[in-house]
Amino acid sequence: MSEIVPTSNKKEAVPSSIQCPMLNSTNYTAWAMKMRLLLRVHKVWDTIDPGSTDIDKNDLASALIFQSVSESLMLQLGHLDTTKAVWDAIKTRNLGAERVKEARLQTLMVEFDRLTMKETDTIDDFVGKLSEISSKATSLGESIEETKIVKKFLKSLPMQKYIQISATLEQVLDLKTTSFEDIIGRIKTYEERISAAEVSQENQGKLMYANSESSSSGHDQEGGQGRGRGGYRGRGRAQEDQEKAEDDTQEAESLMMHEVVFLNEKNVIPKELEASSDKVWYLDNGASNHMSGNHTWFKTIDTTITGKVRFGDDSRVDIKGKGSILFLTKGGQRKVLTDVYYIPDLKSNIISLGQATESGCDVRMREDYLTLHDREGNLLVKANRSRNRLYKVDLEVERIKLW
Repeated sequence: MSEIVPTSNKKEAVPSSIQCPMLNSTNYTAWAMKMRLLLRVHKVWDTIDPGSTDIDKNDLASALIFQSVSESLMLQLGHLDTTKAVWDAIKTRNLGAERVKEARLQTLMVEFDRLTMKETDTIDDFVGKLSEISSKATSLGESIEETKIVKKFLKSLPMQKYIQISATLEQVLDLKTTSFEDIIGRIKTYEERISAAEVSQENQGKLMYANSESSSSGHDQEGGQGRGRGGYRGRGRAQEDQEKAEDDTQEAESLMMHEVVFLNEKNVIPKELEASSDKVWYLDNGASNHMSGNHTWFKTIDTTITGKVRFGDDSRVDIKGKGSILFLTKGGQRKVLTDVYYIPDLKSNIISLGQATESGCDVRMREDYLTLHDREGNLLVKANRSRNRLYKVDLEVERIKLW
């Protein structure tokens, strides 16, 4: 009885398609690691280390290497006899390039660490410098983490001008998850508000100087008239002059205590804010200040604060005071909105998201809605985006008129 014995006709399996990593000007180190592993898998690494004259192995190893380099480099190295010679030639060419790349990266990172925002720079100027360094690093194969860029940005801002907003953002935001674009938007909103405040203070200073100058010239003229009459004044006229001087002094003191502001709300277009009810408030990222036209809502108000506000449609309306408004949340809690300008001719109510952020609130925009949380993380407002890309919400105001 015959037996059936399995015969062995085993052939070495060779993949019909071998994926080789392609060498370029920036990836030599990674390419060398992958190729070394690939050559070991195919049992031909010994053609390079320590070196072998086996023709079949050299042919296979060289074929794998030539598949992973450009055609021009293959033509330059094709005359070499062994795989070891080919490998060493590639190594010599690229190690120099790697050293140059590392040196450039080191220089770039030193520049990144030393970069600070100058007093004369705008936010856009400084962001451009940071982005340029980041792009150069990426082109050299090194990506700077967004978290590192965010922290560097906040740390490099001029302390005197941005210390308040910078400290607030670091406290209320998770910088590990906050995007660079989000931080830029918040800082730019703050920058615009500071610029508007500086213009207001400058104009106010000019107004006070003009009134002071006018008052001085008025006294000079009166004095001149007195001297023109020979310097003699009766008792009754002298008493009248003294009373007038006292009145002028009181008027001047009153003027010095009167705050005059000039707001430039170029990003606010009043006709786009069409309130459907008296409870509607717009949450505006472009507005620099909280504003309301409803005087019955103010819990407290300082009517000595007056001035003008110019909107984006070039309209100018009067400011008649500044105060606080008390809101009632759905849970019955009371929340106070401070530093709200009273503008009678404004038919809408605006909450400035930039001003809310400065006070410690967290503003987040997702898809078609916006949320506003207080410093403790409690949800204050959730507003849906309207067709004109504005966010509006109905808020209940506790009407306590104290003025």
